[in-house]
This record gives sequence, structure tokens and C-alpha cells, in this order.
Amino acid sequence: MKANTLIATWWPAALALWLTAALVGCGDSKRDAIGRTEVVIETSEGDIVVRLYDDTPRHRDNFVRNARAGIYDGLLFNRIVPEMVIQTGDTALRVDHAGQGVKEDPAHWLEAEVVYPRHFHKQGALAAAREPDSINPGRRSSHLQWYIVTGKTYTAAQLRELQAAIYEARVASLFQHLQGLRAAELDSLRRVSRAAQQQLLNALQVEAENTVAAAPPPPFTEVQKQVYAKSGGAPHLDGDYTVFGEVVEGMPIAMRLGRTPVDARERPRKAVWVKRVTVR
Repeated sequence: MKANTLIATWWPAALALWLTAALVGCGDSKRDAIGRTEVVIETSEGDIVVRLYDDTPRHRDNFVRNARAGIYDGLLFNRIVPEMVIQTGDTALRVDHAGQGVKEDPAHWLEAEVVYPRHFHKQGALAAAREPDSINPGRRSSHLQWYIVTGKTYTAAQLRELQAAIYEARVASLFQHLQGLRAAELDSLRRVSRAAQQQLLNALQVEAENTVAAAPPPPFTEVQKQVYAKSGGAPHLDGDYTVFGEVVEGMPIAMRLGRTPVDARERPRKAVWVKRVTVR
């Protein structure tokens, strides 16, 4: 998810069912497995409780620090993508319109902690927003903005189609990045020889295709397939953003927020906001 706007494993069926229960079920055993830090997000629509993962410590500690400092209190949900995510953390967008907010400083971006496929974008996943690869190739996270996945369900056929689309998107993204690295040379060739410029572009396209083919996006695991079919999520985001927690109470509230009407910029047409964030 834009801030302002990994090896997959195939599991036997029995083990996949066990892992699904471990990832989706609740209780003290789950808290021991994924983390003991719980945070209550009081919203204008009701309360959501999230549990933060211990194996993403930078993001966990950053979220706790911001919550205790009151940074999230009074912030609007600034982006809602139907059947995908609800997002907040832009400190310039407050329900009371007070203050200028905390500047989103790239120097404060967090190093990625993508623990994939253990943590993926199932319904209820809590993840950090970030700027796109074109200006953020390291996929570092915003230290302020975050989102909760509302998502939708996917059939096996839809996941196969999505897998192919993700592959093509990786090629296109890398091609764009390579063009940026050779921008001066491409501009010089444009003035001298359009044919030479096209030849270099063709070479960069081949380089992008070969690079992605050598390390393709991992296929969805059996656990992911089962979870996406049963409760849904946003699988096209998998592996590209840091998932650092999950909703353990109040998912109906998140889903209600996700149904808020939005405009063409994905901004809610009515104010929905975070009242307070409290660490238990």
C-alpha cells in the first residue's frame, strides 16, 4: 500500500489444516506463538483489538511507541479501498483539523520485516504502508501509516490468474526501475538515435524478464489458498509489505469501516477516525 495514496512451501493437507488453525484461531496458545502485545484501536465505529507479532520487532516497537505518544489519536482513516484495506496514519488529516501533523520523513522509514509466507494478507492482517518501489526499492515502511486488510474471498482459479498478474507486474516494475537507472543514457540516445534508444529499451526489457524468471514470485501455499477461499484477504499484496500483526477482536468493526463510501481518490465521503490507540 502506498503511504500517501521468501520461499513458499507446499504443505501436506493435514499439516496445512493444522497451520491454518494456528494462524486463524485465537487463545493464549496463539498469543504465545505470535506475540503478547495487544493494542486497542478505538474508532468512531467501535473498537478493534490487534495483536502485534514478535518476529517483526521494529514494526511492533514503532507502533507501540507511536500509540503511547498519542500520535494516532484523532486521525482520520484517509484511504479506504473497498474489499481490500482501511488505512490511517497521515498525521495531517485529523478529525478536529488541528495542527500540521508529523512530517513523513524517509529518514525515519523502517527497514522491511517481510516474514512471508508465515505472515500474509489474510482478512484482519495489520501491515505498514509504504511508498512505491520506484522511489523505495528497499520496500521500507512508513513509520506512521498502517492498514488493516478487509479483503475478499478468492477461488483457486482466481489465485492462479492473480499469480500470473503478479509475475507480469514484477517484470514491469523492474523494467521501470532499470529505465530510471539509465535515464540519462536513454535521454541522450533519444536525441541522437531513436533506434539506438529502442535497442537499449529492448535490452532492459529482456534483463527485467530474465531477472524475474530467475527468482519468480513464490506460489501461494496451501494455507494461503484455504484462508483466502474461506475468509478472504488481499493476496496481491503478499510479500511486498510488512505484515506485523492481526485483528483478534472487532473484525466486524473493521469490515464496517471498509464499507464506508469513498470518492475517486479512495477518500471516505464521511469522516471515520481513530479515537484513541491504547497498548494493553
